Amino acid sequence: MSDRLQRRHLLLTGLTTGLIGAAVLGGCKRSETCPPAKLRPEELKQRETLHYTDHSPDPQKLCNACQQYVANTDADCGTCKLLKGPIHPAGSCVVFSARS
Repeated sequence: MSDRLQRRHLLLTGLTTGLIGAAVLGGCKRSETCPPAKLRPEELKQRETLHYTDHSPDPQKLCNACQQYVANTDADCGTCKLLKGPIHPAGSCVVFSARS
């Protein structure tokens, strides 16, 4: 293989590998709609303990249908009576309690 073809092959291989790597890594990132900014470690731990997630795996148990959820009319994220920080209306945790 000539030097010119070999360099072109290496360049294309590197470019393809880089694009695939970026796609894979980008796909692994989970962007939270309501990120928990400036929470103390114990508050973050409580969210983890209660298995809070921004995207409920059960459409029947969304935060906005829970007694503990407090909607925020000025923002997409609400709050919770039990957890500190922003709460996504389509989120969930293990202490879900349906509104009456």
